[in-house]
Amino acid sequence: MAVAVALAASAASAAPVANWTYEVTSAFDTAPAATTFVNSGTNPGPVNPSTGYWTSANLLQWGQNDGSIAAGTRSGLEITNSPSNGPIATNGAFVPANSYTHYNNAALGANSWTLSTTKIDSTLSLSAPGVDKLFETSYSVYFTETPNRNTGCPSAPEANPCSDIFVLVGGFGESFTYDGYEYSFQFISDPAFTELSDAQCVAAGYQAGCFGFATPEGQDYTVDFAFRLVATEVPEPATLALIGAGLLGMAGLRRRQQGKR
Repeated sequence: MAVAVALAASAASAAPVANWTYEVTSAFDTAPAATTFVNSGTNPGPVNPSTGYWTSANLLQWGQNDGSIAAGTRSGLEITNSPSNGPIATNGAFVPANSYTHYNNAALGANSWTLSTTKIDSTLSLSAPGVDKLFETSYSVYFTETPNRNTGCPSAPEANPCSDIFVLVGGFGESFTYDGYEYSFQFISDPAFTELSDAQCVAAGYQAGCFGFATPEGQDYTVDFAFRLVATEVPEPATLALIGAGLLGMAGLRRRQQGKR
């Protein structure tokens, strides 16, 4: 048993990779099936022809044709701090990932085009001496531009016009095993995303129990994401076999000692 334990300890003694270099890059999927716009429905009737929408990899805009985000006549959703890169220590502190800003303006015009859904494609790469890892994922973002009034909001009555709603679906859930350790990711955001009310989820076109943000009308709202890398030791099959053999040996020795008595 002593030999088995010693060999098992030797087999499991490799340390995790201590330091990596990372890069996180995100972009909107601007394909018509992935990023969609609808009539905001301020009043009954068709979409306002003096409004429109514009897409790029890092910025979505919607509102008045001759307007701008700076002038308050368009709203928008922008990916910033992309790519984000630098060193990251295993089991260490959180490091910055990408940020998202909602430019939430009110003077878009009645029945303006407005964002309905979009998808964000993200890539996370990790590298260390002798090892490179690449992960790709997609986040679905469900959005609703609520009517700019104080009544009929999906949540409790609000002091200002109803907050717009974002629902986030998806994430970096993938983990990987390297040299006896399983590495996984922990993501956080500031402000923290929370479970929304059932009415907010449904208003944004998703099912109850969703997670996301409610962004106040007339304000720019930025969410900063961060992540850390966590390593957990994974016993190797040979290690488990050695320990099992040791336990069986102890059981046999005990039976022999009992037989002598």
